[in-house]
This record gives sequence, structure tokens and C-alpha cells, in this order.
Amino acid sequence: MKVQLIGSVFERRGRDSDFTWMIEQPDYADALFVFNDNEEQFRAHRQDPGDPRGCARGGGNAAIRPYQCAEQVRAAGIPTGVDCVGYPQLTDSVRDVIDEAVAEVRRLLASGAYARLFCSADATGQLGSRISVIGGDVRTYIVKQLKALAESPPDRLAKHEDGLQ
Repeated sequence: MKVQLIGSVFERRGRDSDFTWMIEQPDYADALFVFNDNEEQFRAHRQDPGDPRGCARGGGNAAIRPYQCAEQVRAAGIPTGVDCVGYPQLTDSVRDVIDEAVAEVRRLLASGAYARLFCSADATGQLGSRISVIGGDVRTYIVKQLKALAESPPDRLAKHEDGLQ
């Protein structure tokens, strides 16, 4: 079974489109939520999943960051910037950190626990962001990688944990 990728355009708190609300609803128990992370807290979580810095509630859709530290993981961060500034362009180092995050999403999806993958979107279908300005090529790359995961059969998800091919 393939995973359904759903881009969610934030409208308002306390309803569909609000990841903080959605992640608590039984209707979304089969979903993994991808949030826009900062590189510092992404690294803290990767180095030590129990590090409070990598589990702290953030702004915007990163408010769900604590759910990546839950016993049943419900969220995964993909870095979209560093030092409170969005990545302006897709450099090799930016691509590497995004690929590392996507590999973690791949690992989680390979467990078979998720039927849907939610990410923030804007009205044009690109990756959504209201907190920082993210380069268009960065946003396009992240969406492309998430689409590739969603279209991968489960056996392919399980075989490629070291990045996308």
C-alpha cells in the first residue's frame, strides 16, 4: 500500500489544517505529520532523541515537534532553515540535511504504521511557510522528495534508508 501525501493549507487554529489540532484527533491516527524544522533542533534530535531541545514545541507547524519524541512517533521535522532564517537556496549542504531528514521519514513510513503523510502547503501546492522565507528551489526539492516517498511501494521504502535514489 502506498502512502497518501496530503498538502494542508493552514486556515485557522482548532480545525482541519491545524496540525496541532489534527494530530490529536482519532481521524488522523494513521497519519505522519511533517513539520518545517530548524536545523539546530533537527540536529539535537538526531544526536540524542531524548534531548529536550529536539522535542520542544516550536512556532508555526513546528508546534508538533514534541510528537517526534513520543513513544508512537506522529511527527517528523524537515529542516527549512538555520539560525531563524530560511534556506535561501538549495546548496549541496542544504540538500544533504534535507536528504537526512527525508531518510528518517522513509524509515518511519517503512514501518507500515502510516497511511497518510501530511505536510504544510501553500495555495499553489508548494511547501507552506509562514514564519520564514524559504528559497523556491528548496521548497520544490522538499515537495519532490516527499512525493517520491509517497509513490514508493512499501518494499522499496524499507530497502533505501541512506537517502533517496
